[in-house]
Amino acid sequence: MKQFVLIPLLGLCLSLAAPAAYADGEGTAVGVNPDAVARVSSSDRLLHVGADVSVGEMIVTGPSGQVQIIFDDATRLVVGPRSSLLIETYLLASSNTAQKLTINALGGSFRFITGNSPKPAYSINTPTAAIAVRGTEFDLIVEPRITRVMLYDGALLICNNSGDCEVLDDRCEVGSAAGQQTVLYQRLNPERAPLSAQFRYARFQASLLPPFRVSGVGNCVEERAEADPGSGSSPTPQTQTPAPQNRNRNQN
Repeated sequence: MKQFVLIPLLGLCLSLAAPAAYADGEGTAVGVNPDAVARVSSSDRLLHVGADVSVGEMIVTGPSGQVQIIFDDATRLVVGPRSSLLIETYLLASSNTAQKLTINALGGSFRFITGNSPKPAYSINTPTAAIAVRGTEFDLIVEPRITRVMLYDGALLICNNSGDCEVLDDRCEVGSAAGQQTVLYQRLNPERAPLSAQFRYARFQASLLPPFRVSGVGNCVEERAEADPGSGSSPTPQTQTPAPQNRNRNQN
């Protein structure tokens, strides 16, 4: 893997004509399953539909919890069961765009769909990865020692803590970042198939509101037991296809 300088790639600071300002209640929880709170220090606030979420709050869900959030710039975020996420920075540039949106996904499963803000505004960090997005729809799994993403639309750059990076720019590709290694699994790579089944919202979208669903996403998952009613797709027979050699898609 090639070494990358992360600061230019993430490019979070933009020069905009409108003055930037921190907002109060930067997002709204439009869908909430019970067992979900917003935590600041040791204080928990029970989330409900219509509740505001703000910078500095950690969204924490239990085994049956789920939160669907729409931010002021139309960015959509799903926090799945047994997950935690910190809204670190949300710096407004105007009424419907953000100059900077930084999220720390601490653990669990997530869906992220970018909104109206410029591509360099978005930054997602995990314990093992930094992700720069480029007008993107993707799912994210965060574990203590590894981060995995599956791309549905657009492109993203995933880098591990050592600065080794991979670009995902094809639908259904999976990337992982852990320790000293970042790996890209392309669509026909047989190692990608079992990994794809780990992404809960690729398999079942019925629990998500329509703005949080991705059309045809179930086609990214091989060996599915059944179709997801919310995916807009039906099961298709799976065939064994020889995997080509992964091309080197790192960028300087």
